[in-house]
Amino acid sequence: MGAVAGVFILLMSVTGVLLTYERQIIHAAENSAVVAPEGADPMTVDALADASIAMGAEPGNTLVISKDRTDAVTLSKGRRDNTLLNPYTAETMPEAGEKTKAFFGRVMRIHRWLSFSGGRSELGGAINAAANLIFAGLLITGAVLWWPKTWKWAFVKTQLFFRKGLRTAQARDYNWHHVLAAWSLLPLIAIVVSGAVFSYGWANNLVYAAFGESPGRNGPPAVAEQEAQPSEIPTDFTAVSLETLLGQATADYKNWKRVSVILPEPAAETVTMTVDMGNGAQAGKKRTLTLAHDGSGVIGEPAGSDATPARKARIFLRFIHTGEVYGWIGQTIAGLASLAGVILVYTGISLGFRRLIRMRKQAKAKRA
Repeated sequence: MGAVAGVFILLMSVTGVLLTYERQIIHAAENSAVVAPEGADPMTVDALADASIAMGAEPGNTLVISKDRTDAVTLSKGRRDNTLLNPYTAETMPEAGEKTKAFFGRVMRIHRWLSFSGGRSELGGAINAAANLIFAGLLITGAVLWWPKTWKWAFVKTQLFFRKGLRTAQARDYNWHHVLAAWSLLPLIAIVVSGAVFSYGWANNLVYAAFGESPGRNGPPAVAEQEAQPSEIPTDFTAVSLETLLGQATADYKNWKRVSVILPEPAAETVTMTVDMGNGAQAGKKRTLTLAHDGSGVIGEPAGSDATPARKARIFLRFIHTGEVYGWIGQTIAGLASLAGVILVYTGISLGFRRLIRMRKQAKAKRA
């Protein structure tokens, strides 16, 4: 099982390494496509909002503005309906980073569905999911086999550190297998368990069941609460610019990276903005603020995610799989763990086949 599954574990590990810094690389590719007219300054949020409305955007759609105002701006009309805008002209950039995104898209499809043709493959997904479960079994049983019978440093260090001067390839593979498995066990377990949640409905249901919830519930209804809140803005208010409100939203968050501005109705008394201090995948580093459209300040307290505990756990598992929940450090650890997985497959299959050959020779010797 280990030898057969190893082929697919190897593919998932290699593609996992390639996907390590996907978010940052795509972001850089998109921004490299921005062309600034000579002598031009980036547009204000209000100018970008007006241009977006002119292109068909509606109140309720979102503009994502980076702290570096020369970065591409994202107009989001839905989860999968996103348009990149030039921050200097508000022109759309349909080809920005397209080759880079196409490359990572293909790698992702191999990683998730074993699809080399470009489409989604249910059979390939089932094979990868099964290989992932076998990998979980190999990790758990491997940890049991690795566990030292005697915790004496002279012995334990041979299981934790690479050894020099090993005379045979088998001894080298044995040492590498043990050392890499020991150091990468915990991140690999996190990657494998979270991967199972994406692959199997029963695993996803277990996450929700652990919190007494059912899949599909994204968060508690908040409409009644919002309606019950008294308006703190006079009906004859004069709206200030979105640029001013952006400054108010970020005033207490000096390390902000981007702000999502929900385009308001022209006569709206409030404007909602979400300040992101992380990489876009860290829910704990986002704060949603409701600002008075007349510029009188923030209404109420900044809010974090309103998702239910089960939904928060599901989001956490989504980004613990890539390591993004802990920023670039987490991504690096996940990438190194995937690289360790590549070597574990090689050394594991190598040791396994040597054992099979040795067993066959012993069987022949007994018959002789």
